[in-house]
Formats: sequence, structure tokens, C-alpha cells
Amino acid sequence: MHVLKTTVRSALVLSLAPVFLSPLAQPLAAAANGPVPAVIQAGFDLWTKGGGVDVVLAEWQKGGLMEGDSKAAAQADYFRRVNRAAGSYRGYELLQAKPIGRSSQVIYLSINFERGAVFARFLLYRADKNWVVQNMDFSSRPEAVMPWLAYEGEKSPEY
Repeated sequence: MHVLKTTVRSALVLSLAPVFLSPLAQPLAAAANGPVPAVIQAGFDLWTKGGGVDVVLAEWQKGGLMEGDSKAAAQADYFRRVNRAAGSYRGYELLQAKPIGRSSQVIYLSINFERGAVFARFLLYRADKNWVVQNMDFSSRPEAVMPWLAYEGEKSPEY
């Protein structure tokens, strides 16, 4: 009887472990991608120190194709609206880093505010010495910057 009880308990623990541990797996997987490139980290450091969104976006644009681009003004307006609706900037999470050859990569992030998140996609290019931002997009809808999410979990209706 004791052996049966132990076997049943072990089977239950092993079958339920993935359910309880899976929420922990995503942050660990993101951390496994390594830290964000210095150009992105520099922008978040400025934001943490109270730098306004214009300063943060200018930092991200520095040295890349977006430097001096008018897209930043629209993005600054977007973040001002987010700030009014979602509250102050709290931090960020690296969701995924995908290399595209040796000279480019795409970084996906969650930018966290008091009452919500904005999802980000940064296209980076390795210039002579450092990574620079080639393009960046932001949305409160994760599938807007990570389109594959729109298709995950889709099932045909069951009748």
C-alpha cells in the first residue's frame, strides 16, 4: 500500500510540475538570450533616471538609419499617450533576440508601465564597432510587433 501511495504521489508531482513551472520558464528563456545590446540599454538607463521619452528615442536613434527620422516624433507622441493611460515607466523585459545573419538582429521587448505594457521590436545593425538601431516599432498589442502571436493557439471551432 505504501509503495502504491508513493508511486501515485510521484506520478502526480511529475504530471503537474510543468503546469506550475511553465510560467517560470519564459523569463528564464528570455534571460538565456543574454542582455540587450548597449544602444537599447542606454535608452532604458536614461528612462530610469527620469529622462523624457524624447531623450530616450534620440538615444536609440543615435548613429543608425533612424537618426533624424521624423518617425521619432510620432513615437514620442505615442509614448506620451501611453504614459497618460498606463502610468509611469517601470522597466522592461527581454522577450526574444533573433539573429539575422552576422550583422543584424531583431530584439523583442515588453516595456512595462504601472498599468500596462507596450511591446517593442528593434531591428539592429552591427556598424563598425557597435550595434545601432535601424528601425523600431511599438504597440500595446503584442501581435502587432510579433505577428506570429496572432496565429498561436488558433483552433478551428468545435461544434
